[in-house]
Amino acid sequence: MIQNETQIDIFQNHIKSVEKILEADIDEEAYFSLLVMLYGHVVAAVEAYLSSTFIQKVTNSEELTRKLIETDPSFSKTKFTLKEIFEEQEKLKLTVATYLENLIFHDLKKVKPMYRDVLNCEFGDIGWLFKAVAIRHHCVHRAGYDKENIRVELSVDILKELVVKTKGLTSLIENKVSPVTMLETEIPPF
Repeated sequence: MIQNETQIDIFQNHIKSVEKILEADIDEEAYFSLLVMLYGHVVAAVEAYLSSTFIQKVTNSEELTRKLIETDPSFSKTKFTLKEIFEEQEKLKLTVATYLENLIFHDLKKVKPMYRDVLNCEFGDIGWLFKAVAIRHHCVHRAGYDKENIRVELSVDILKELVVKTKGLTSLIENKVSPVTMLETEIPPF
């Protein structure tokens, strides 16, 4: 049986794995390394969700593609001659898809307004996510230590709180940008 996973399914599977791994009996010496890896994984999972959701929505909608092109400063800098109009129009979807695939989705200063301007999805206060991205940077590039070689503060509770917040953000986005289909709604009995 072929099963298509949605962006939210993939995110939720990552989070379920993190929650299961947190239950493992790991000695104290190795536990910090485990938390470092899991913290990085949770932030990467939400980043991947933000990226894949945005790309899927925009590239499958003429209206959203147009909104992106009209609101993203990168496209306003693009210049071409009248002679090139039809050629550029023919490859517009590919141009947009390539641009989005190369966009770094942990650049929240860019991603947050894109979600707002294109998908009409306001994240609210995501200061916690900006902080999480910075901590993830230390986890991934310095094995859990900052530039001053000080160990970042990580614990099971901190990781669980991050999981809760990422679930909340993805749920907010799903409710805003994923229309409910008839199959997803419960039909009341007669």
